[in-house]
Amino acid sequence: MAKILVIDDEIDICEMIKDFFGNMGYEVIYALTGQGGLDAFTLEKPSIVILDLCLKDMFGLEVLKKVKSVRPSCIIIIITGSALEEDKKEAMRLGADYYMAKPFSMSKLNETIAKL
Repeated sequence: MAKILVIDDEIDICEMIKDFFGNMGYEVIYALTGQGGLDAFTLEKPSIVILDLCLKDMFGLEVLKKVKSVRPSCIIIIITGSALEEDKKEAMRLGADYYMAKPFSMSKLNETIAKL
């Protein structure tokens, strides 16, 4: 199974994703900051990153750029409370594979990962 890195400053979301996908056999790790996420990405080498745009220490698009510059093939799923169309367009332009608004359903996230 794939390794998933969740980068979100909401621990409840991180734990929910970890429990859900962990029970399905995925290895799931998470970071609560952008820099922590980048460090975990370098160390853990996940094949999927689930990324929030609104992090406390940096904007998620910066994390997206850095991840894609290191490993362009990494699957990036944006989950965010931001409803700004320009954020969505920029995320997709920078290489995000999917953009999902919060709140989201775990079944929809699972379907998305299964398709990618």
